[in-house]
Amino acid sequence: MMRRQPQSMRLSATNHPDQSMNYDELLVLIPCHSLEDFPSELAEQPAEGLLNAFAVLWHPVLLAAAESLPQWRRADESQEVRPNCLILVPPPSVDWVPHGWGERARREGSHVVTGVTERQELLQACLQPLEETPDVDPDLAADFIAFGLCYLHSELLTRHMRNFSHVDEVHLQREAVAAAKAAVQNDRVAAETHLRYCYEMLLETRERYYPVECYLIDLCLVAPDLADKHLIDLLSHRAPCNLLGTAADWDAIAKQQPAVIEDAARACRDKRIDLVGGEWSETCSTLLSIQSPIWQLQRGHETFRRLFDRVPTMWGRRKYGVDPYLPQILDHYGYAAALHVVMDDGIYPDQEHSKLRWSGCDGTTIDALSRIPLAADSAASFLRFPLRMSESMDHDQTAAVAFARWPELRTPWLDDFRRMTRYAPVLGRFVTFQQFFETGDLSGPLCEYKAGEYFSPTLIQSVARQQDDPISRHIDYWSRRSRFETFEWCRNVSQTLRSAAVDEAQHRMTDDLIESADPDADAEVKASADECLAELEKSALPALSGLLAHDESRGPGVLVVNPHSFPRNVLAEWPAGAPVPSLSDTIAARQFDDSQRAVVVKTPPCGFVWVSAQDSAAEPPGVGKTPMAEELVLRNDRCQVNLSEVTGGIGRLSGYGRGTNRISQQIAFRFRQERKVTSGSGDDVETYRTYYSDMVLRESRIISQGPVVGELETIGEIVDPQERTVLAGFRQVTRVVRSRPFVEIEIELDPQTLPEGDPWTSYYAVRFAWKEPTAALSRSLHGGAHAATGERIEAPQFIELADDETRTTILSRGLPFHRKTGSRMLDTILLTAGETRRRFRLAIALDEPYPIQAALDEAAPVLCVPTEGGPPGGMDSGWLFHLSSGNVQLTRILPLRTAESEEDSTPPAAGMIVRLLETEGLRTTTSLRCFRTPTLAREVDFQGKVMRTLDIDDDAVSIEVAPYEVCDIELRFDQ
Repeated sequence: MMRRQPQSMRLSATNHPDQSMNYDELLVLIPCHSLEDFPSELAEQPAEGLLNAFAVLWHPVLLAAAESLPQWRRADESQEVRPNCLILVPPPSVDWVPHGWGERARREGSHVVTGVTERQELLQACLQPLEETPDVDPDLAADFIAFGLCYLHSELLTRHMRNFSHVDEVHLQREAVAAAKAAVQNDRVAAETHLRYCYEMLLETRERYYPVECYLIDLCLVAPDLADKHLIDLLSHRAPCNLLGTAADWDAIAKQQPAVIEDAARACRDKRIDLVGGEWSETCSTLLSIQSPIWQLQRGHETFRRLFDRVPTMWGRRKYGVDPYLPQILDHYGYAAALHVVMDDGIYPDQEHSKLRWSGCDGTTIDALSRIPLAADSAASFLRFPLRMSESMDHDQTAAVAFARWPELRTPWLDDFRRMTRYAPVLGRFVTFQQFFETGDLSGPLCEYKAGEYFSPTLIQSVARQQDDPISRHIDYWSRRSRFETFEWCRNVSQTLRSAAVDEAQHRMTDDLIESADPDADAEVKASADECLAELEKSALPALSGLLAHDESRGPGVLVVNPHSFPRNVLAEWPAGAPVPSLSDTIAARQFDDSQRAVVVKTPPCGFVWVSAQDSAAEPPGVGKTPMAEELVLRNDRCQVNLSEVTGGIGRLSGYGRGTNRISQQIAFRFRQERKVTSGSGDDVETYRTYYSDMVLRESRIISQGPVVGELETIGEIVDPQERTVLAGFRQVTRVVRSRPFVEIEIELDPQTLPEGDPWTSYYAVRFAWKEPTAALSRSLHGGAHAATGERIEAPQFIELADDETRTTILSRGLPFHRKTGSRMLDTILLTAGETRRRFRLAIALDEPYPIQAALDEAAPVLCVPTEGGPPGGMDSGWLFHLSSGNVQLTRILPLRTAESEEDSTPPAAGMIVRLLETEGLRTTTSLRCFRTPTLAREVDFQGKVMRTLDIDDDAVSIEVAPYEVCDIELRFDQ
């Protein structure tokens, strides 16, 4: 039975300092019964003391004095003690030692050291009583101490691997003592020779149960403010190391200390250093457009080539940023492997493998490492090392343990391991990631992870760091992104029509400015991006309209352009002075009154409609027999909306001519703690519990009755159901448009009580409820529709509810954070702590077959411009690009590019790159048609390298597209 010693009776640190002695025995007391139950989970200080107790006893002066190997014993046994014995009692063992044993050991002439954890302090306490302490080369002495740690870990690893120790202790003692005596005599060559024999004996023991190599990976995180002498020393070290840093960080280091870049480039050429990463900066990429991570790697690689004349082949990052689209993006940039590990908060698949084949959502696979690195500055981590290495040996085809750290090491543990490997790879051999993934032919299991297995910590980190606008920063990003892609399409198409090529320099300038304005960017960067976008908006549409409608003989008119690859019925605000158009094949509805001049125009995919000013109606249309807006009721040709007379939110939304309620909507405040609410009186008293406020309607107003726009305004208060106090005022405008499948919602809040603390438990939100608890939920990720699992959902573009008969899509317009409450309710978060935005927009779409089309359609600006002429040849509408599959979207028109690593034998020609995205997870073959028949069509990667040549059938390019694939199609034309 273990006996515990009270805190007040703990052992003193050492014997009296004036007593000198020699050691005959070296002993450490362990806080367990044997090495089989040796602790692997301790706090930092106890772990440090325990490891150092085993390590310092192997100092050559102590070994030479005792002429025997250090031994361990159980701390809870009353043991016979002999004189001249050095006994170390590490902090975890103090409470195990029997009462009075320490004092008895001292009386018997032993030297007991306890309560000391730091290595040099502990070593000084051990050496202090000796009669003689010869000077020993500190570097050589450190090799002995490293062996002590190696011996302990070797014994522990052997037991974790369910084996017996086969070390010949007689031989080991002979070699270790000989090495120690040679070290004391300053014979370094002899000392290293004998010490190497000791290491090799441990290696032989390990090879009995694991006869192949195991690996150690040193991962150093680089930042500009840490590019000091410690990083410079690291770059000159012989042990292989991996440096993880963004291109922006390396660029900042190059400006401050160019010599560091030169040293790093030299180390890369010598294959001592491997660069990890590749992105320009680390953004919240999982909440952004698919274009953003592609651009991050493009700009990052350009910087790496400029600084190091090479690009990383191993991807990794510090900040959360893993998702199932990464394998295909990395493969298109030539990566060999990836670090599927999060060194940040967040949720991701936690199966650990030293090597695996990570399969992305499109089926692309890439080698990856998913074992969580140990903290290289932590004694607790190194105490766990034998367990972690044994897990890898048991479950991985290639065993490996990685260490993560900063350039400055404040503890000796990693240096101990590097010293070990200079003698023999007992516990593993240090390698770079490139060397690790090049070893052997085995790549580990195939792992396919779904989008629902990933969840970023973006919202909670933004609030915890007290960043401004944790919600609306994402709304602004998506709004800016939608406008940019719209006007970029106009500019690049007009350049292609004019000169058969996209101006690459102009494209790069605007692309860099817009992409730099990510949600975490500084206000100055966002302001520059907005200025650039305003200039693009002024020039792009007029340039395109001048090419499409330049025949002045047809007279003035109005041009409406659709940049998306699907047909749209757009609500165009008709230019002032332009006549009212007549109904036609392209004009679906019109409303001209005091409130607005609105026309619904049917536009072809990636095309245009021109309306002649001469083709005008005699008089503006009236409201019609059935108004689109009545008291708390809205309707169009696609749906009917009934607003609640109690709340002012949507009480019922049904399809046209159908009675089933699709969805209901309210605005609510969520309390951090559940509220107990009592209602009624007398016998009718009811008590219930809720986390949510009440929404109370005070007044309503009809804004527009049609015939194109039906619009209602409701005004009220958000009320605490327990105290009946007002938490916020609200104004909600609900709108429907004829021939469009959307119910648009605009909300304005005037909060008196603000959310506090955890943004996932205290917030203002739009609450949605639906009837079917079995409805399947899908959410947007990089434009694709993926199953929504879990309570917390990130979806900046849409969430779709689908059952056997209907599809209802919530279009979040950049509101990315949602919380599912129960089986049929969802909160879309509007306001958290730190948020200053008070107006929000979102929409609901009914029965749209492709939710991303609805999201793009509802968010995109309408392009409507007066012209002095019309399209030539009597044409009033037309398309410029056409795709045969609705699940494939044309996302961008890009300039041609040539791969860095290959010589393109194709003669110079005009052309462009069309970027496509599959959005439904369906493998398909689509036909791409263009305004001009290409002479050559090829699929290229993001570096410009040709992947395959595509068939051209008449004017159509046939393309096989994998599920969720992003593919760049290069089209070349004759000059």
